[in-house]
Amino acid sequence: MRLALAVMLVGWVAVAHADEKTLKPYAGHVVLVHDTPPTVFAELPAFLKTAFDKTDHYEFMKWEVDFVGVLAKPADKVTLVVLDGKTALVSIELASAKNVVIGHFTPTKAAGFVIGKPYAVTLVSGKTTLAKAELLLRD
Repeated sequence: MRLALAVMLVGWVAVAHADEKTLKPYAGHVVLVHDTPPTVFAELPAFLKTAFDKTDHYEFMKWEVDFVGVLAKPADKVTLVVLDGKTALVSIELASAKNVVIGHFTPTKAAGFVIGKPYAVTLVSGKTTLAKAELLLRD
């Protein structure tokens, strides 16, 4: 399993006493974004509403990827895995708060990423996939 060297974790959401039902439409999805996601739980629904793609397909020209994952099932810890077929190019263990995971990773050519190839981005707990998306890097 190869791990991207330039991977870094931005953090997880600082959650307040808010209604988790507002994130229900995004459960099971990893939303890949160009902008840094908010760290205040109450701001997430509006942010996700504008960034969410129902096809779960996201294209990036700038190879800096921020993400918000909304888990389909509760899990304290998850692993972000970016797959090229069955080969993991990125694997990072993350904590979740209120079934939300926020982070950042940098795909690099040294880690095996190439332009024009789709990659599966998943949040898993054990062998269970809790959220997913597809990433395509463009020039």
